[in-house]
Amino acid sequence: MILKTLPNDDNSRLARIGVVGADAPMTLKDACRDVFRDAISVATLMAEHRRDNLVIYKIGRQYFTTHNELIAMVKKCRVQVSAYRHGRQGTTETSAKSALAAARLIAARLKKSRKGTG
Repeated sequence: MILKTLPNDDNSRLARIGVVGADAPMTLKDACRDVFRDAISVATLMAEHRRDNLVIYKIGRQYFTTHNELIAMVKKCRVQVSAYRHGRQGTTETSAKSALAAARLIAARLKKSRKGTG
């Protein structure tokens, strides 16, 4: 009988128990390196967890997450495109407030000029 030796790394162990793919746990350090190419740090992922944007798991002393959880975090953290980038200087509400402020300023100047001439 020939015994086949399997690799003894974490990914092989997880594959043996059926945890593979996007739901396989990865350390936060590995997530920073592999997914974000070291553009962010473990501290950033921990901060996102405190903001309820990322689900992490603590097993022993190590923190883990999954690729699917990282994708969900990115969707939650997506920044809305500002109105300025669409060619408008502000929203309708901002424009209305500006117009009202300008009208009040003109009215105040007219009142002031009437008092000086009368």
